[in-house]
Amino acid sequence: MLKPDWPSRIAGDEGHERIAACLVSDIQSVPEAAKMVLGHIDEVSAGLASHQKLVMNAYVLTIQSSVCEIAPLYKEQGEKVVNVPTAEFRAALVAWISQINRASD
Repeated sequence: MLKPDWPSRIAGDEGHERIAACLVSDIQSVPEAAKMVLGHIDEVSAGLASHQKLVMNAYVLTIQSSVCEIAPLYKEQGEKVVNVPTAEFRAALVAWISQINRASD
């Protein structure tokens, strides 16, 4: 099983842990899903959309130009909403796509 890692990842950081959880549980090892999320991030970053809201398996990802909100889909799990810089989420996602691609070779 792949474990998310990217150059600026800080082990134990709440935001980075939530990004990793979102990658593993929502995007999984599905290149098409990862590329779709990356496309939404790039649309918002380019100003083509003010925001994007993606309801996934475990989390709701709200992408804004500077911040991504990662909220638990099921509030019963007791997780709180975590905000991370959009650039950080994008960097993690790009690294995840690279990991997926290497694993499938």
